[in-house]
Order: sequence, then structure tokens, then C-alpha cells
Amino acid sequence: MMTERMVVMANQIAANVPDRAHASQQTAAHLTSFWAPSMIAALRAYAYEHQDELSAEVHEALAIMEGRA
Repeated sequence: MMTERMVVMANQIAANVPDRAHASQQTAAHLTSFWAPSMIAALRAYAYEHQDELSAEVHEALAIMEGRA
């Protein structure tokens, strides 16, 4: 249940960043700054299993944080 709440929060963050052209980068910066590493790890694991539940910006933010983008 907690992970599902983090999915909602991550999607909301990505949808509400001020600069839409850089939404993924801003989402990655926000998650890195304000989320505990354990939360990011849980989101990453959930994203792998439930790809369709996260926005494209969140997936890209996770890739940025992993150094894949």
C-alpha cells in the first residue's frame, strides 16, 4: 500500500513541475532531494514490475537517477 502511495506522489510531482520541457530532470532532482533512498529503491522496484502505472516522466527521472539517461 505504501508503494502505491509513492507512485501517486511521483506521478503528481512529475505532472506539476514548473518547466514542462525539463519535467524528467526536475522530477529526478526533487526525488533525489526529498525522498529517502529506501523510497526511491521501492519506487524503482515497483516501476520495473508495474511499468504502466508510472508516467513517462517518472520513468525517465528514474533513468536519470541511475545514470542511464
